[in-house]
Amino acid sequence: NMGSLSVFKKIGQIILLVALQVLILNKINLFGYVTPLLYIWSIVKIENTYSRNTLLLLAFFTGLAVDMFTSTPGMNAAAVTLLAFVQPYLLKLFVSYDRREQMTPGIYSMKRGPFIGYVSLCAVVHHLFYFILKSIPVADWSMLISKVVFSATLTVLLIVVIEVSFVKNANKRSRR
Repeated sequence: NMGSLSVFKKIGQIILLVALQVLILNKINLFGYVTPLLYIWSIVKIENTYSRNTLLLLAFFTGLAVDMFTSTPGMNAAAVTLLAFVQPYLLKLFVSYDRREQMTPGIYSMKRGPFIGYVSLCAVVHHLFYFILKSIPVADWSMLISKVVFSATLTVLLIVVIEVSFVKNANKRSRR
């Protein structure tokens, strides 16, 4: 079944991204507060053929896996589940109605501008909720906004670089 194969491929991608997040990216702390949260790429890139429940469960368990290896009890799970909840609506803002059937969001499937806008909005939604949860009670709003803006910017930059590299390499392999 192609659907179950797609789910297993997505789970493999999630495991890889969680490992990358926990083992490498969480150790990056630029200027004391900027950390890329690349694991959201697995939800940002999810095909719109997944059921709502599957999308929410994949997101929840992705966040829970990150939470298990960090000192963020439930914060990643909550933030990435919220992202998964709003992801279909955010995608609709950047994809025309006639292109929504069976589409995987990507820099080439959506074009560069709309994809970067979509990823940026996804990153801001996720990072804002995550950093608010992590900062409760919020004592310094300017620091919170700085964390959201700069961490989201770094996350978007990494996603775009990986997206361009990954898709170009995949295209080269398929032409051989």
